[in-house]
Amino acid sequence: MPSNTKINNWLLAILVFIMLLRISSYFTLFPDSVGVTRVVKIGIRFLMTGFSIALLWTMVARNRHLQFVYQNASSGLLYLAYALLGFASILWSTNMGFTVLQLMMLLESIVFAYFFFHLYVFCHHKSDGYIDLSKILSIAISLISVGFLWGLYTDPSTFFRDTHGGAVSRLGGFIINPNELGMLASIGAAMCYMELVKGASKKWNIVFLLLNIGVLLLTQSRSSLGGFLLVTAWFIFKSNNRKLQLATVIGAVFVLPILVSEIIVKEGDIGEVMSMTGRLPFWSDLITFGFPERPIFGYGFMSISPSPFTDKFDSIHAYAASMTHNTFVQVLINLGLVGAFIVFFQMLALFYAFLTSQNSYKKQFFIALFVPIFINSLTEFGIFGEANYGILFYHLLILLFIIGIKEKVVLKKKLYGTGQISLKKRKHITSQYTNCADPIKKA
Repeated sequence: MPSNTKINNWLLAILVFIMLLRISSYFTLFPDSVGVTRVVKIGIRFLMTGFSIALLWTMVARNRHLQFVYQNASSGLLYLAYALLGFASILWSTNMGFTVLQLMMLLESIVFAYFFFHLYVFCHHKSDGYIDLSKILSIAISLISVGFLWGLYTDPSTFFRDTHGGAVSRLGGFIINPNELGMLASIGAAMCYMELVKGASKKWNIVFLLLNIGVLLLTQSRSSLGGFLLVTAWFIFKSNNRKLQLATVIGAVFVLPILVSEIIVKEGDIGEVMSMTGRLPFWSDLITFGFPERPIFGYGFMSISPSPFTDKFDSIHAYAASMTHNTFVQVLINLGLVGAFIVFFQMLALFYAFLTSQNSYKKQFFIALFVPIFINSLTEFGIFGEANYGILFYHLLILLFIIGIKEKVVLKKKLYGTGQISLKKRKHITSQYTNCADPIKKA
């Protein structure tokens, strides 16, 4: 019905608005004022969390015939164990103030993801699968890409960052780390692939896809480009379109050499690529000299410095830094072997939920989102690092296999007792799980 279509579009617009502002809250929106930026960031995050809670409460109150159901809770519980260990580490952290700050941001992100995902599941069910995560993310991220391209045109000194002695300019500038923006653009492109596979509007999704690819290339992020190419290859070879697969192989022969010379090997410096821009010697020093001092519980949540007088680890063979540029090394150093084992088993539980899921849409969404954030986690903040939207996306992946919705069984003794409801009608109202309908099968 037209009225339902209008309502569905409004609900979609609201969810896109929430996600767009939530992602934007990780940007340095006012580079000239650190204080204003912090206030705006905190304000946006709390407003979007509060708005999600209020909207969810209102919709649930008006639809009491629906109830949420939960399964595969082990990955979520293990993630909470990781967070609880982080809170306990306040007692031994070498950088207590920063540890507390990061934990508060992690807690707020968990709360937002929890209520936003409930809201999404509710809207997905009410719209009969019209509203889904790939649609929300593809639109929200594409609009952010438009904003960065507009900023590049109107204020290039803020939106572009010069590296390699000014020889290389990267989109992101003072607003966001170019590698983080590259990851976001690669996710946006992956979500557009999903929408195209579902048979959604080809014109708009192709436009969104090209916008995100353009932003990705302008960031010159090697890790993000690698994640994007892996996702692209996966979608193409899953399509069973032989002509498209052949065209991809031929195109790769011509395009990859250009990408290698222009983006991967910057200024012809092979040594920089082989050392991963100095990361390998830094990781080696962290594990060789930093880890043995506190191998069991680490230096405290998001702290890698052995000294309480500095927030940086001074590498002998590389540079000084306050983060490891690898989310798994980060966990090992700041929460020790205990934290590393919790993270390992948490990811195992998540993969088990992924492998045992019967929902093809969820599986496809998991791959499209997990690959870019995992690749990013190997070289940047990552899913277990300092506050970033990669952590938010990981929270959504955890909840993807946990939260569902179903119709309540309403047994009214008065009606049943008088025989006003037949056996056939009783069977009709029996609850059926609708744990995120599978739009791929519908398409």
